[in-house]
Amino acid sequence: MKEIKILHLYYDLLNLYGENGNILALKSHLEGHNIKVSVDYKSLDDKFSFNDYQFVYLGSGARDNLLLALSDLKKRRNDLKEYIDNKGFIFATGESINLFGNYIKYLNDDKVNGLKIFDYNIEEVRDRLVGEQVYLNDLVEDEIIGFQNRSTILVDSNEDNLFEVKEGFGSSLDNNVEGIIKDNMFLTYMLGPILIRNPYFTEFLVKEIFKKYDIEYKPFIKENELKAYNSYKENLLNEKK
Repeated sequence: MKEIKILHLYYDLLNLYGENGNILALKSHLEGHNIKVSVDYKSLDDKFSFNDYQFVYLGSGARDNLLLALSDLKKRRNDLKEYIDNKGFIFATGESINLFGNYIKYLNDDKVNGLKIFDYNIEEVRDRLVGEQVYLNDLVEDEIIGFQNRSTILVDSNEDNLFEVKEGFGSSLDNNVEGIIKDNMFLTYMLGPILIRNPYFTEFLVKEIFKKYDIEYKPFIKENELKAYNSYKENLLNEKK
């Protein structure tokens, strides 16, 4: 039995909406495939190497916590960039997407440089974007459902988008696309937690992890997960009519 090591980074700072649920969902799916899973919890100034992990997760956080995480990540940028260049898996939800762009510009005109991993910018908006979301993409056949509560938008992007918006907000105020995808990096404003609400998408991630690490894959989704997903999606779409 092979082992997958997951890094839950800034678990204490970036967990604003109980997004640690994403780790629980991914771990459950991996273990359903008879894979041993370990989760390490690391935060500011902890010693570790990204390349020791097969999957890295960052959740959503308030502004001050995001800036603390950003300052710490800047000190680790070379290690992070090497991990990304080696097509390591990174999944970031909520406003942790803000960390990876060129800069974050706030309403008071404060401007903070990001990690500059991706070519996009972040701007704060006056009115928060809050509500249920329904997205589509080419990775799974079924809709992606979740929630957003954010005060920033992604602008001037030259990157590939993760989702197409069916209902809800795009990354910006004037588009119908959301998130960023490149190799094995997946960034989205969507909360939920997204991997608990969307077992098909979670299983897609498992399949991609297995492909990279040469593990035989056979589909596995628990019946109760599918029942919960279908029920929630039906209620959500009926509300949107």
